[in-house]
Amino acid sequence: MSQFVDMRLSQNSNRPSLSLEINNTVKLLVGDLGIQTVSVANTPLAASVKVMLSGTVTFFQELEEPNTDAFVTLLIEKNGGDTFGSGILIYEEIVQPGTIDVQTIFPASVSCADFPTVDEVNAGQIRYTLFVTSTATQFSADILLNGPTTFNGIASADS
Repeated sequence: MSQFVDMRLSQNSNRPSLSLEINNTVKLLVGDLGIQTVSVANTPLAASVKVMLSGTVTFFQELEEPNTDAFVTLLIEKNGGDTFGSGILIYEEIVQPGTIDVQTIFPASVSCADFPTVDEVNAGQIRYTLFVTSTATQFSADILLNGPTTFNGIASADS
């Protein structure tokens, strides 16, 4: 039997024409969750906490001609800050936009699970952050964030 621990939602509003860098030097923070674990901290349930995370980000790409060189990367860190690399990378997904047309709107979704340590649970809160970046060759156009971003987390513990 599972016990509900906490559920959080992070949603960024529409930021039209926010350009992502076309290299891996900049990771843009688009989701931030603080999963509260106080209800099971320092109890036997602390060793059985599971966190399920999901998110959706929509991008727009406009090219002069169809191109498959551009990629979007979604990254999730645990217990970091607003800057990528300050936490522990727990998930990475690379998404390639479609090449049907030269103007493409494409969603990128991420789903993963985390099994935090007893020490992380006993701290009372586990922070998860969702970052995005894009990579491309010199022949690709910018990839733009297009619409709201959602990032959800739910924690449970087995009893």
